[in-house]
Amino acid sequence: MGGGVEAADIDDLIARRPELGSRYNVRPTQDVVVIANEDGRPVARPMRWGLIPSWSKAEKLPRNTFNARDDRLVSSGMWRGPFKRSRGVVPATGFFEWKKADGTKQPMYITPKDGQGFMFAAVYDSWINEHGETVESCAIVTTGPNDFMASIHDRMPAILDEETVVLWLDPATTEAERLQPVLVPSPDELMKAHPVSTRVNSYKNDDAELIKLVSAQETEADPRQLGFPDSENLLQNDPEPSGR
Repeated sequence: MGGGVEAADIDDLIARRPELGSRYNVRPTQDVVVIANEDGRPVARPMRWGLIPSWSKAEKLPRNTFNARDDRLVSSGMWRGPFKRSRGVVPATGFFEWKKADGTKQPMYITPKDGQGFMFAAVYDSWINEHGETVESCAIVTTGPNDFMASIHDRMPAILDEETVVLWLDPATTEAERLQPVLVPSPDELMKAHPVSTRVNSYKNDDAELIKLVSAQETEADPRQLGFPDSENLLQNDPEPSGR
């Protein structure tokens, strides 16, 4: 990965937290690897996927905060502070999204064509729970779809490149008019997708079979298909992308 992200000591974090290594079905509320700026350098930190604002009350935590819409980062009190002061990058090999067709939802696995992995724009915050413990959490920023993703879903993660990740992680940059322009759909030609088993619908499944190409007949015959909210997408997270 570019933009200095490769110097974020991800390997050291994985050595301390092996469960953050290669996974195939990361779901909201689990910890993910987030690269943040610390004293001018990128550092990999574990964070809960599903942002808890610093002002939250323990008895009333917000729900569905795993995605932050790009068009609400400034207007919403949920996102305004993190957007200005605490932005990060979530590295991932690919992600899942559900394509509606004939009354069903077909899970699709989306990956970069070059096999180098995605860098998702994210925002994060720190919250102190009732035990006095600090909980760091994040949300992945989403934007409108490019033409490729529009055939699958009406939103997609905001994907950064080597140049824009540097700006996104720069703590000195706080102006929305400089940050918003990097949150645009990635070029169509950079992405590819294929259908996968509806086994991915269950959080209990986390194995390499989840990202393998399956035929329409196989997915239709699977009795375990579950419904997911349209806004939900799950990661296949690998801090050292292998292009699988």
